[in-house]
Amino acid sequence: MAQLKPEEWDAHYARGGRFRPLGPAERRLLAEHVPAPAGGRCLDVGCGLGELARHLAGSGYRVDAVDRSAVALAEARGAGGTGVTYLRLDIERDSLDRLPHAAYDLITVRLGWAFVRDRTRVLGRLRERLRPGGALCVITPVVDAVPERERGVALDEEEIGSLCAGWESA
Repeated sequence: MAQLKPEEWDAHYARGGRFRPLGPAERRLLAEHVPAPAGGRCLDVGCGLGELARHLAGSGYRVDAVDRSAVALAEARGAGGTGVTYLRLDIERDSLDRLPHAAYDLITVRLGWAFVRDRTRVLGRLRERLRPGGALCVITPVVDAVPERERGVALDEEEIGSLCAGWESA
């Protein structure tokens, strides 16, 4: 999948482009597997309109939400809510020193991993930002479970295997 430029993401959101809303199964799995510890910090990568970031803040995390699109971030800020700091940041190109915090208990990437070009490098960068015992949560469609027209944003079993390799549990 070709990586979109920030201005292409801005155009996507400006024309009303959206992704699938956060569903009840996702909410249940997040609560079950990555409940917020006391004072827990989360980094939401590719936050888009901020739905997941607001949900995680409501679950007890203090959330830093980053995206490449200024349009998406403006809409996310306008949606209100507390406990979320939004920042325009390209997780592949920009220095992670721009992040408000050095380490996180949870890092999420929802429906965005397929858009990351250099996944191995980005995975390493994110791993370095996890606190001991922290979790990386990638929420993605699987190629075999989506219609052909949506497979460009889905991962196949080999990609999922690469993503899961080297972790204590996956």
